[in-house]
Amino acid sequence: MSTHHLVSSALAIGLLCTGMIAQAKESQQPPPHLQATGVVTQVTPTAIKLKTPFANVTLNVNATERSGFSNLKIGDELTVWMNEDNIVVDVHRKGDQPQHRLITGKLAFSDQAKTQMKLWTPEGMQTFPIKMDEARLHNLKEGTLVTVEIDELGRLMDIHRN
Repeated sequence: MSTHHLVSSALAIGLLCTGMIAQAKESQQPPPHLQATGVVTQVTPTAIKLKTPFANVTLNVNATERSGFSNLKIGDELTVWMNEDNIVVDVHRKGDQPQHRLITGKLAFSDQAKTQMKLWTPEGMQTFPIKMDEARLHNLKEGTLVTVEIDELGRLMDIHRN
């Protein structure tokens, strides 16, 4: 094999590998959530304290009520999911399995009050009510490619820049 063919083959293999790496990055799933199950140790008018094997977690009462939990009491067992920023993104009673969907698209619009988000997807424009902490939305500009996680009630619970 001549040097020219060897260099051409090496260059072709290199370009192929680079393309495969770029494609893998594009299709990469968001980081997995940390899951922890614990016991409610304290309930106040504004917060619920949960003791897990890893850490003590404080849940906002409003967030748990939006998840369908009212009247939680000491001794109740809950499972929480935390994202890569250690923010609780979902809460369920122990043993319940969430039915989440991941959807990738371009951010089309988030209203000023951060109550809903519109996402342009291959299936067309989709609108989702926002369940998550609005701080994660502040640095995202319209047109940004994102993957959103939608909970079983159709609400945006987490977002990742692609």
